[in-house]
Amino acid sequence: MADRTGRMFLAIMLIIFGFFFSAVLYVPGWLSPDVWWPAFILVPGLTMLVVGLAGIAGRSRGMIAMVIPGCIVSTVGGILLFCNVTNRWESWAYAWTLIPAAVGLGIWTASHFGVGDAGAARAGRWLMLLGASGFVLFGAFFEGLIFGGVVSRYWPAALILLGVVVLLSSARRDSGSGS
Repeated sequence: MADRTGRMFLAIMLIIFGFFFSAVLYVPGWLSPDVWWPAFILVPGLTMLVVGLAGIAGRSRGMIAMVIPGCIVSTVGGILLFCNVTNRWESWAYAWTLIPAAVGLGIWTASHFGVGDAGAARAGRWLMLLGASGFVLFGAFFEGLIFGGVVSRYWPAALILLGVVVLLSSARRDSGSGS
C-alpha cells in the first residue's frame, strides 16, 4: 500500500511540475524565476492533496491520510506564493494562523472519509474555526492598525472618542445615582 502511495505521489508530482515548467518556459513573461520559487513547496503539497483525493475515490486509507500533510504544505506554499507575488511579507504576522486551520481541514477531511473518528473530525473543525478566526482577527488588527490601513490613521482619534464616551457615561451614572 505504501509503495503504491509513494509511486502515485511521485507520478503526480512529476506531471504537475512538468505542466508548471512547460508554462514557465513556453508562456513568456507568465512567471519569472524570482516569483515561482514557492512552487517547490506548493506543488508537492498539491500533489499530496491529489493523492489523498484519489485515495477517497479508491477507498485507500493510506492515500486518504495524505490529505493532512497536503493541506498543510499547500497552505504554506500558497502563503509564500502570495507573499512573493505581492511583496507583502509582513502578512506573515497573521497568515501563520492559516496553518492550524489547514491542519484542521486535513484532519476533518481525512476523518470524514474514514481515517479517524468523530473525535478527530470535531478536533479538525475546531482547529479550522480557531485558525480562520485568528486569521480574521489578527489580519484586521495588523492590517488595520499596524500596516498602514485606513484604521491606522484614525485609531488615536478612536481612543480619544472612546475615552470621552467612558467619561460621559461615568459622569451620567454618578449624577443619576445621587451620590
